[in-house]
Amino acid sequence: MTAATTKRNHRLRRPLFVYEGASELRKRATSWVPAANVSETAEEYIIRLAVPGMDRPCFQIHASGKELVISGKKELSTESDAAGKSTYEYNYSAWERSFGLPEDADTALTQATYTNGELVLHIPRNIAAIDSGEVDVFIY
Repeated sequence: MTAATTKRNHRLRRPLFVYEGASELRKRATSWVPAANVSETAEEYIIRLAVPGMDRPCFQIHASGKELVISGKKELSTESDAAGKSTYEYNYSAWERSFGLPEDADTALTQATYTNGELVLHIPRNIAAIDSGEVDVFIY
């Protein structure tokens, strides 16, 4: 093992803590996707996403063939006018998750519920499931 610095008042030839893909790392650090738990039973597939603080209209669930895309957008703006000074704050967040589904997943009968910050999708299994084309899923 070698020392990180050589002599006092001498610079290293290259910086020690520079990551070559820093811009890519920064991009990944600022984008957020919700955590997902995927499970299956004999009757259905279950996808659970942790998305607290959102409302039902913020979500879009779309199935095309055997691909399920779940996305969400939220805009928040606040205004305050105190002591003659106006303050406006805006926050916008968007995310998207996609899942490849097995052949026996019947996307036409997919049900979704959103309660207490958890979005739960129930995708029934059907051996005779045909490709139902493009389907938008309503959230109860």
